[in-house]
Amino acid sequence: MGGLRARLSSKGLLRDGELDLSGVRFVRPGGMVGLSSLVETWTTEDRPLGVRLPPDRVAGYMKRMDVFDAMGDKLVYDRDVTRLEIGARHADASLSELRTVQTEDQVQVVTSEFHRLLSKEGLAKGEVQRCCKVLSEFLENAVVHAESLCGAYTAVQTYRSGGKRVCIAVSDAGVGIPTTLRHHPEAVDSGIRTDGDLIRLAAVDGVSRVSDDRGGGFGSALRQVGKGNGVLTAWSGEGWVRFTGYSGARVDEADRFRGTCVEAEFRLG
Repeated sequence: MGGLRARLSSKGLLRDGELDLSGVRFVRPGGMVGLSSLVETWTTEDRPLGVRLPPDRVAGYMKRMDVFDAMGDKLVYDRDVTRLEIGARHADASLSELRTVQTEDQVQVVTSEFHRLLSKEGLAKGEVQRCCKVLSEFLENAVVHAESLCGAYTAVQTYRSGGKRVCIAVSDAGVGIPTTLRHHPEAVDSGIRTDGDLIRLAAVDGVSRVSDDRGGGFGSALRQVGKGNGVLTAWSGEGWVRFTGYSGARVDEADRFRGTCVEAEFRLG
């Protein structure tokens, strides 16, 4: 997500009416899902967007993660992606590909698969449930409340080097967290106005547009999974907020992101 934000801010993402990925050297789940949501806002059915692809190694990874399949005919590439060497996926990496989620049933399928994968990593049952709650909460918000025509994009990646950890990301092209919470009683009573502060409000336990227990799930998970080493970054509207387990939230301004993009990373031991 950080790289996507930087390229958007520097005006290096769109050049001469094309999506320029030629300088991309590494892709994380947040970048994949965030870029996919941006493409949704930049394209129409009858006018695909031209793309300058990254080096073959990165483009091959994107193909392996089904990014090009998910984009369908929205994009036209500067070289033939069918000839890319994609390599093999890691065993049990069934959530690593970019997925679109448009129904509550699909939310349940993805969350259940994530639960199965985490249960094999030695986490305590409560930690597994909290990680799954993060994924479920943002997927359901995107599908049910965000008013996003494309639903949600999601991707999961497990890293083994530098300590085992899992990274999950969800993005949509909907109304965004600030719009959702701008008239929430907590926001009105506290005089909260900026997009960043509205995103931070979303982490408060119990804050939700619905009356069930979903609100604040990711705040709890950051504090209680992997000894509190979880990190979550949320980008929506002109707000960019980095949440950590114990040190609270850092709020910054960013170029406008239409919709919401979140990426959470948890230590697995």
